Amino acid sequence: MTSAPAPLPLGPTTQRQAPPRFSARPAGEATLTRQPAPPPGTEVRLLRGRDSWWAVHGNRVARLPLAAVHGEGPAPTLTPQARAALAEGRFFASPNADTYAVTVLTATACNLGCSYCFQNTALPPPGSSAPPRIRAATLTSDLIARTTAFVQRQMSRFGQGQASLLLFGGEPLLNPVGAVRILRALQPLNLVDADIVTNGVLLTPRLAGQLTAAGLRRMQITFDGARPDHDRIRVTRDGRATYDKILRNVADAVRRTDLSWTFRVNVSHRNIGDLDRLIEDLASVTVPGRTSLHLSLVDDVGLGYDNAVGYTPGLADRFIALHARAIEYGMTIPVSKPLTACPYCSTFGGDGGAVINADGHLYSCWETAGREGWSVGDVTDGYLPAETIRSRWVPCDYDILPHGSDEQAREFFDRVDATALDGMYAAGRLAAPAPGRAPAVEPRSAHRP
Repeated sequence: MTSAPAPLPLGPTTQRQAPPRFSARPAGEATLTRQPAPPPGTEVRLLRGRDSWWAVHGNRVARLPLAAVHGEGPAPTLTPQARAALAEGRFFASPNADTYAVTVLTATACNLGCSYCFQNTALPPPGSSAPPRIRAATLTSDLIARTTAFVQRQMSRFGQGQASLLLFGGEPLLNPVGAVRILRALQPLNLVDADIVTNGVLLTPRLAGQLTAAGLRRMQITFDGARPDHDRIRVTRDGRATYDKILRNVADAVRRTDLSWTFRVNVSHRNIGDLDRLIEDLASVTVPGRTSLHLSLVDDVGLGYDNAVGYTPGLADRFIALHARAIEYGMTIPVSKPLTACPYCSTFGGDGGAVINADGHLYSCWETAGREGWSVGDVTDGYLPAETIRSRWVPCDYDILPHGSDEQAREFFDRVDATALDGMYAAGRLAAPAPGRAPAVEPRSAHRP
C-alpha cells in the first residue's frame, strides 16, 4: 500500500491527520512511530535546542530563550511569564477543533507485496512477494454518497464547520475514480485539507492533475531505501522493481501540479546504510519548499518481520545526519507528536474523526481497518453502542513491538526533533519571531500511514 500521515513546507498549514508517532505507514506503510505521551500535566513539549528551547504544541512551534524554561531532563517546565506570553498569542489554541478528520480507504487491495505491511495477515511464503492480506473491497459511488452523509451528520452533531480528508488503502490509486469522487463529494462540507498516502506506482500526470483539481493538497509516498534496497523490499506482487518508476512518476507530477510531498522512508537494518543516496535522488525530482522527509523505523505488528535497529544514540546520530542532508536540499522535517493527538483513536466514539473502510465499515484506527472483528459501526447506521465497541477501540500502535523503552524513545525523538528544528531555523526556513506567532509545522504522526 502506501505509507502514512507523513511532508509539507513549514509555514502556516492545516494538519489533516493524526499524530506521531502517526506519520503513517500505509496500510502497509503507514507508520506510527511509537512515542510516549508527555509527562502528566505537561501541555507543551519542550525540546532543548542548540542555544534556545523549542516549544511544540499540536502543529505549532515556538523558539524560546533559555530563560523561558525551568529544568532539564524528562520534565522541563515553562516559566509563568513564558506560558502567559504563549497563551496571549493563542499558541495553545487548537487549530483543528473545528475540523472533522476523515480517513477513507478507497481500496483495500494493493499492487505491492511489502512483507511488513500491517494489512497483511501473515508473512509471504518463501520465495513469494504476495503476502496474504485483508479482504479486498472497493469504494463505490453508493458508498461515497453514504460516507458523505455520515460525515455531514457527525459534523452537525459535534458542531464542526470544516473537514479534512486522508485517502488511504491498500493502494488508493487502484480506485482512481473513487479517490477523485470522494474528494469532490466532501467539498460542499468545507473540505479544508486533503492528503493521500500512495505507493506512487500508479500515479500519472493526468491523475495527479485530476486529484489536485478535486482538492488534493499533499501526497505521501513511501520508499524503502536507495534503489538496491528498495527494489529488494518494495516490489510488486509478482516481484518487479518499483524504485525508478516511482521516481519518474513523482517527477512528472511535480511538473504538472503544485502539490506538496512527504516522503516516508521506512528504516531498518536492511537499508540504513545507503539512505544518503535516496535523499539525493528525491532532491533531484522535487522542489525545495514543497518537500518533507520522514524517517521511520519499520514496525513488527505481530507478523514476525524483524528490525534490528532501535532507539539508540547511534541511530539518533544517523537520523540527525540524514536530516541535515535533507535540509541542505531544501526539505523540511516533520516534528513528532504523541498518539494522544490522533483525531481518530484518541477520542472514543468518533468525536474528532472517523476511519472509514472501502466497504463502509468504521474503525478506531488505520491499524484495524478492514480486519475481521474490529468494526465499530458503519456509515449507514453510525457507531455501535459503547459497550459493544469498547474492547475494539484501540490506538494505532496497539500491536506494535517497541523499538526501545519509553524513556529511550523520548530521549531519541527529543534529540532528533530539536536538532531538526535548529537546522531548519538556521537555514531560514523556520521563522519563529515571537512565542505566540510561531508557524505551524507538519507533525510526524503516530499513525502508520
